[in-house]
Amino acid sequence: MSAQHTMFQRKVPFLELLEIRPVGCEPGQATFECTVQHKHLRTFGILHGGVAATMLDTAMGYAAGTRAPEGHHLVTVQLSVNFTRPAREGDRLIAMGQVQHSGTKTAVVQGEIRTPENELVAAGTATFLYLPRPDSKPAATPQTSS
Repeated sequence: MSAQHTMFQRKVPFLELLEIRPVGCEPGQATFECTVQHKHLRTFGILHGGVAATMLDTAMGYAAGTRAPEGHHLVTVQLSVNFTRPAREGDRLIAMGQVQHSGTKTAVVQGEIRTPENELVAAGTATFLYLPRPDSKPAATPQTSS
């Protein structure tokens, strides 16, 4: 089973609550979608910015995860979002993250949310820090005698 397939099988309660669904994943890239519902709205009937930020963080994070060193997971250390147009109830949104740089400790990713008509709703960048997974075994350290 590929790492990307395994990533999509993980349950993320917050994404389930918001009904943000995975669409595709390949090395350095991930795509998620969401249909805007009443629960996603702020005042004036437009998408709450936190939902858009979550979609971008998710797509960019999963993209960065495809480049994570063996035995590592990641956390977001910086997230920037620019909102370009409102989304309304019923709109289908597609978030895509694309890795721009991935090293042994960090990844820098760009992302966009677009409608199926290719209208840009939001764009962002994020930096992710790779950390050893708590369930991974640490490398053996040489023992010294006292």
